[in-house]
Amino acid sequence: MKNLTNKSAIQVFVANKKSKEAHETLVPKTILTFLQETGYRQIHAPCGGKGTCGKCLVTVEDEGGIRRVHACQTQVCEGMCIYLEDMPDFAVVQLGAGMDGLADGKYPLVAACDLGTTTVVCHLLDGKSGKRLATVSAPNAQRSFGADVISRIQASMDGMLDSMQNAVIQQIDGMLAELYQIAGVRQKAAYLAIAANTVMCHIAAKMAPDTIGAAPFTPLDLFGKEMDGADIGLQQAGKVYIAPAVSGYVGGDITAGMLSVGMYAVGERLSASCCANKDKETETLFLDIGTNGEMVLGSHGDYVCCATAAGPAFEGASILMGMPACDGAISNVWLTETGIQVSVIGGGEAKGICGSGLIDALAVLKRAGFIDETGYIVEKTNKEAWDNSYTGTDDAVACIYLTDTVCITQADIRQLQMAKAAVAAGIQILLKERGTSLEQVGDLALAGGFGSFIDRKNAAEIGLFPKELLSVARVVGNAAGQGAAAAALSAQARESLADIQKSLHYIELSQHPLFFDEYIAQMNLTEIRT
Repeated sequence: MKNLTNKSAIQVFVANKKSKEAHETLVPKTILTFLQETGYRQIHAPCGGKGTCGKCLVTVEDEGGIRRVHACQTQVCEGMCIYLEDMPDFAVVQLGAGMDGLADGKYPLVAACDLGTTTVVCHLLDGKSGKRLATVSAPNAQRSFGADVISRIQASMDGMLDSMQNAVIQQIDGMLAELYQIAGVRQKAAYLAIAANTVMCHIAAKMAPDTIGAAPFTPLDLFGKEMDGADIGLQQAGKVYIAPAVSGYVGGDITAGMLSVGMYAVGERLSASCCANKDKETETLFLDIGTNGEMVLGSHGDYVCCATAAGPAFEGASILMGMPACDGAISNVWLTETGIQVSVIGGGEAKGICGSGLIDALAVLKRAGFIDETGYIVEKTNKEAWDNSYTGTDDAVACIYLTDTVCITQADIRQLQMAKAAVAAGIQILLKERGTSLEQVGDLALAGGFGSFIDRKNAAEIGLFPKELLSVARVVGNAAGQGAAAAALSAQARESLADIQKSLHYIELSQHPLFFDEYIAQMNLTEIRT
């Protein structure tokens, strides 16, 4: 076995080929399936193994030598060595503020988890004071089963529910153990609150999300209740509470986020006093953009909500050189007199581009004239000499190079246009359903990891949300995690979440008569049309 720098190796080996166990092990399967079944889930497979994304590359060594292959398209064989890039299991993130005054003190130690499709964030809190003791985050261990909830639903339908559930429960257990070590505590959290989209909730609770995958998209459960951690295989926490969902595609991450940003005050029943915004003429737009674009509009305990099928483009999954927001990812793009400039997470060489960088890139390329309002890459003429040095081709496809090695293709631009059009159209439908004008929206809360890092001006410039809301836009960070922390600390917070669930009117965009026309109207890279 060769020693490849920065890689760990797995060797496929069967001791007795005649045994039944060995026969089952050697049943033809791809490297991706083998890794999923044996617990090595750090491999990134956004398309869920369909062979369309090209991102599950691994290095293998067998009789044919050492080579790079696609894990979902290559059969595993005995004696093969599979080399995986080393990566840390957890990233310790900066500790945020605690929640003084909220804790009811029932439990000495509690935990909260924002179980995202792409990223999992866990917090440990002092159950008496509300102080945050430690926080860790990690890529979702289910990423080898697909980048978005549709891929995870399909994996469940293909018989992989147990594998996905084991993956994420083991991950949460490991993250909790890491939190205890960081905080220097010996006892386990007596209570864990989880905020997640409805599909992730189903998988965590070992419930098949299959019915969410087709109309009428009906979930088996809307949660908002407690269970014993042991019942779902969790060893590092006692009771588990899953925040209430509203529909198949608006989950507990949204209700928890609404609680966090002040759209409903902890401990108050449905009334005009429950909304942080006291002006009856103004409303709040809560926007959580990720693999799905989920949004809520309203005030005073009366809200409409929807979810857009934005797909994983904003997470970089369907983009040629897209990647998560980690070391090597371009996170910001801007234009100077000398050309296109980028910043790279970790400060090293650019390996790809993450969601915030993609938003910047679209705005910059449009502003500089590399693409027109339709998103089409145009030929530069009579411009500065450096202009033409950025355009080129990748596998005969037109592209624009942001660095010597990282480019955005015409197909990437189309993917981003479709994703932003879905979000923009969703906003328009909510405004129409509420009979609300943009002047009446006095608060735009941008939530989630992606929403926290995008340049708001660039996002408005390409039409992701209305430019009229720039002056009232605020970044609220990991609102779902904050809401989950509140639920872990306070019974009143959990009661408020139940009230929020009742206050939301869900709109199914795929069946809305105006959605398709709005979607088409928002495709161009222009400021959002109203």
